[in-house]
Amino acid sequence: MKNSKSETYDDVAIPPTATWIAVVRTYNECTATLTHLLAPMGVSLLQHEILINLFRSPGLTQQQLAKRCFSAKSGISMLVARFVADDLIKRTPAPKDQRAWSLSLTEKGQTLARQVVGVQNDVVAEMDKAYSSDDLLLVKDIMDRSSVLLENLRDRNKK
Repeated sequence: MKNSKSETYDDVAIPPTATWIAVVRTYNECTATLTHLLAPMGVSLLQHEILINLFRSPGLTQQQLAKRCFSAKSGISMLVARFVADDLIKRTPAPKDQRAWSLSLTEKGQTLARQVVGVQNDVVAEMDKAYSSDDLLLVKDIMDRSSVLLENLRDRNKK
């Protein structure tokens, strides 16, 4: 039985920090596992994010890509330049803003992205073994609400 004020579950105290640490530990394990499984392919975690985002949403600008990858535009710019040189990404002028580039994967980039998506799918499938469908919906809802609260806190502290 949960008492939200005292954070007890079945009369056992669970400090909010312990829950937070469990979330962070799982995130770190996911990151470490992806990093380990992508390494033989020569793909870093940020490169993985770029490939997956362009695989799922071709035509993104570097700014849109940076936002989706939770990364600085300068870091994305460096990797995009390298991917262009390696014939994994092609740039074309963005239709709505001629100052920006629209990014898409080349055939070679799509092949690598499919491999990367496979690795990500394997990791997600392994994590999913711990959850029922209802659990997954609950975790998504809770994390979405937490994200909004944190964004609001950050916005309040900008002023």
